[in-house]
Amino acid sequence: MFLASLAVTLVVATAGRTAPPQSLTISLSRPNVVYGSSVTLSGKVSNSKAGETVDVLAEPFDATSFTVLGSVATTAGGHWADVVKPTITTSYEAKWESATSSTVTVKVRPLITLTLVSLSTGTFSTKVTAARSFAGKFVLVQLLSSSGVATLKKVILDASSSATFRVRLRQRRSRLRLVMPTSQTAPGYITAMSKVLTVSR
Repeated sequence: MFLASLAVTLVVATAGRTAPPQSLTISLSRPNVVYGSSVTLSGKVSNSKAGETVDVLAEPFDATSFTVLGSVATTAGGHWADVVKPTITTSYEAKWESATSSTVTVKVRPLITLTLVSLSTGTFSTKVTAARSFAGKFVLVQLLSSSGVATLKKVILDASSSATFRVRLRQRRSRLRLVMPTSQTAPGYITAMSKVLTVSR
């Protein structure tokens, strides 16, 4: 009886000394970015120690598996961080020792520029930039006013993902922007829009 009790006590004591499973976390500074911008990945390892090596892995939209981007060392408290610049919607995860984090995904918007070419003729130009061509796709020209948003026209992009177009401006001061819906940006990209351009006549 005594020996049986001692054995149970030893098993319980040993179990109490068993190290908890390793784990690490991962999070994003923001869930989506414009093409060319960066996002910060960050997290913490479960042993809360500095100097631990964390591998950062990425799987772009058009890839079939994760690949290692690089490694970072943890700082005080076991925290880690890495700055990445996805060129298309990309999933990320981190690995440390035997642990793998959950997966996070950064969605990417194409970069759209809107430029006034000639005020007298109402001529504008645009270019859509990303990791692939948008030739044959379209952007919508929108007028922003106190009464809401009105779509003025559809503009088709050329072989260089650019276009020059005219807009008849009836107001002394007009606020314009371009929008590219997901139907035109996909796959791998989400809805994009240019910065608002204010034109005064």
